[in-house]
Amino acid sequence: MALAPAAILLASGMLLVSCGRVSPEQHAFREASKNCQQWIKESVKNPSSAKIPDPTSVSQRNGQIVAEWRHGDGLTLLNGFGANIDATARCSMSLDGHFLKELVINDQVIRRSANE
Repeated sequence: MALAPAAILLASGMLLVSCGRVSPEQHAFREASKNCQQWIKESVKNPSSAKIPDPTSVSQRNGQIVAEWRHGDGLTLLNGFGANIDATARCSMSLDGHFLKELVINDQVIRRSANE
């Protein structure tokens, strides 16, 4: 009978997920991820060749959301020789994930808000 409580717990968790209920923080992290991917795409020389997976790290730091890709995380961008190479990127955004404060690609600041 020990399985019954576990089954009920699992079913209720699946029901919550299937209803689409996410916390405001989870929603902000999703928006931040999506927006950061778009800002990276808008900032590279050849957007169609960029491979921009979901960020491997999205967290809240110092009153902002930070999404980042480190070496080996699957982010590849076209270099000056026409080859897609491993890249790093970091977006710092407002807590709702909609306002870009800073975009850094391969340790170079690409965009920065004038309000910083």
